Amino acid sequence: MKDSTSALLLVATSLFPMLTLADEGFLADSSLNILNRNFYWSNDFRNGDFAVNPNNGERQSRQAEWAHGVVGKFVSGFTQGTVGFGVDAHAILGIKLDGGNGLVGNGVGVPGVVSRKGSDFDGKPQDEFSKLGGALKARIHKTELHYGDVFPSSPVLAASDIRLLPQSLRGWLLKDATFDGLALQAGKLESSSDRAASSHRGDLGTVYGGRLKDADDVAYLGGSYQLNDNWAFKLHTSRLDNVWNQSFARVDFTQQLGEKLSWDTGLNYYRTRDTGRALLGAIDNDSWSTHLGVNIGHHRLLAAYSQIRGDQPFDYVWNTYDLQLDNASQISDFNNPNERSWQAAYTYDFAGLGVPGLSVTTRYLSGDNIDGRKAGAGYAYFNAVSDGKHWERNVWVTYTLQNGPAKDLAFKVFQATHRTSRHSAEQDVDQLRLIVEYPLDLRLL
Repeated sequence: MKDSTSALLLVATSLFPMLTLADEGFLADSSLNILNRNFYWSNDFRNGDFAVNPNNGERQSRQAEWAHGVVGKFVSGFTQGTVGFGVDAHAILGIKLDGGNGLVGNGVGVPGVVSRKGSDFDGKPQDEFSKLGGALKARIHKTELHYGDVFPSSPVLAASDIRLLPQSLRGWLLKDATFDGLALQAGKLESSSDRAASSHRGDLGTVYGGRLKDADDVAYLGGSYQLNDNWAFKLHTSRLDNVWNQSFARVDFTQQLGEKLSWDTGLNYYRTRDTGRALLGAIDNDSWSTHLGVNIGHHRLLAAYSQIRGDQPFDYVWNTYDLQLDNASQISDFNNPNERSWQAAYTYDFAGLGVPGLSVTTRYLSGDNIDGRKAGAGYAYFNAVSDGKHWERNVWVTYTLQNGPAKDLAFKVFQATHRTSRHSAEQDVDQLRLIVEYPLDLRLL
């Protein structure tokens, strides 16, 4: 507990100097957010499947981890003048509450929420793990330039925040909102700080190809345009050094038919081709998805279809996550070589029964036609899969307090069941995530 206190003091003192800068405009638009996140994670493997303990190589038929995270983020305003300057900072702390060596993954590549010691996260589970980060920024009119530890948000590069603690990347970002309805962004990132890492100099790479020391940077450019209440568009492109060029296009359409009736549809498309030294081998992948959703009062019905056209899986930058294919799910991304997948989902908003903030989603997804026999060396673990199939079932329950002293306190239960057939690249597993979050937003003036 003494170490925990020291780490929390480090978090607080790292943010304090930012609060003492009193330049008008700098503090007036500043904010401090402190998120407490309590996370329990369980994987129960089935039908002989297992995970490998990264510390001793032993088989794990079950993973169970419990941890608490504190994420403090300070976002300043900008100083006055033609060119305004500011600074952002974050301090992050994770505390293991339960999980021994035989039950913990590594919090990075192997699913989980508890970090292990060592640069490869293969040591004993850590009782605590923390890090500090920050970025300088400048603004001219509605254009901002950020440099340092940043959180990009793009369909081709998005810092992940789906575990205990968020990922960040180091480099520069450019954002522009000069034109109404049009949001532009660009960036060049040179390293990653994983979700359970203390270092900001982690290697880049890809989720399905692993970390790659020879991938020096990832650069991207993109924009989103809201034409009107009905139409919205996205177009982004990126280059992961010596691995691939990846582009993304999206169109969304929404139509309100009445006070309690609306429908929406859309199309997502990714194009990925190898480039440079092609560290993961030849990549020739076109992946797309579409959906149809109907909202009737407090009910939502959704059907979706996705297809992966290529002998490699659809892949994305190491540990990032904003995968905009409709069938990406809790356990599987349904992105295997040549895969076709379908989804049916139903959501109910309990505001219809007088309980605002409570919602339940049930989903069923099925994929087939998985064939990885021609996958290159970077994805060789797919070579044994032909005519693979799998399915996943999800039940998600979320509840957020709408008012009172604990307003915004959120409870989340995510349960998933995943089963495979002739598909050795994924596992049979029952997964449970229990999450409690409490965000505290502070205005400094």
